[in-house]
Amino acid sequence: MPKEYIIGRHQLLLPDDHQLDQYQARWHRYDTALGYIAQVIFQKYPQASAIDIGANVGDSSALIQTYQDVPILCIEGNPEFLEFLYYNASIVGNLEIEESFIGADGEVVNFDYMQSQNGTASIVNAIDSDGLFLTELKSLDRVLQEHPSFQTAKLLKIDTDGFDFSIIQKSISVLSSLQPVIYFEYDISFTPDAREESLKALKSLLDCGYKNFIVYDNYGNYLLSLSSQDYDKFIDLNTYLFSNRFASGITAVYYLDICAFAEADTDLFEKIRQMERQLTIKQVDSEEAV
Repeated sequence: MPKEYIIGRHQLLLPDDHQLDQYQARWHRYDTALGYIAQVIFQKYPQASAIDIGANVGDSSALIQTYQDVPILCIEGNPEFLEFLYYNASIVGNLEIEESFIGADGEVVNFDYMQSQNGTASIVNAIDSDGLFLTELKSLDRVLQEHPSFQTAKLLKIDTDGFDFSIIQKSISVLSSLQPVIYFEYDISFTPDAREESLKALKSLLDCGYKNFIVYDNYGNYLLSLSSQDYDKFIDLNTYLFSNRFASGITAVYYLDICAFAEADTDLFEKIRQMERQLTIKQVDSEEAV
């Protein structure tokens, strides 16, 4: 049976095996930073919109809308999530849904090889043109042509369980043009080449004008800030993630979330970085006072 879960001011429905409620009960900052990041972005760009790639059941969009009521394009191709996404969109409001996976035009996903469990899904190993249950991927450029009101989006969230680096690479012309703040999952565990793919994606972002990055661990804790001069630090982070996942025994940190800022949004980067430096101290002081 579906279960109800409250995000901000919205009461959503989740599949019974979705673990968002359990994760947030255990790790209080899990999947929360995107909300106040969005608030800061749309204070600067009040007429802009957001794009949510890998929208899942609409939980990230509900979080954004709790902080700032902006139009959001929810892009999701997994049939297991779409029914919940449509229902939750009717609750949250101001959401537009695109039923597709993002990639290169002409690529095909074989649903037989899609991995889906516990409220997440990955198509990393499902890019295959053979089979009965196939669907074609769409480029981000094509999707924006079909949804033109989002061609001025200033926030792009990507969470596709291992496909994020590929999406960045294949969408780089759009990113170069729009230069949105990008909040994406940085997971090097899905393919043997993921470490190299992650660095190629970062290099592409640097080449098209992205200058500053805020890094979170997978529990939502602020980790550090990096600039375009710190490219080698991402190699160090990859080494850390690889050691955590494959060498240390019990995994402590599974992946990172990264928020990337173009040079024109250095002011947003500085504001959010200062917020993060102060937020945890305030939270701890508040809990101690209680």
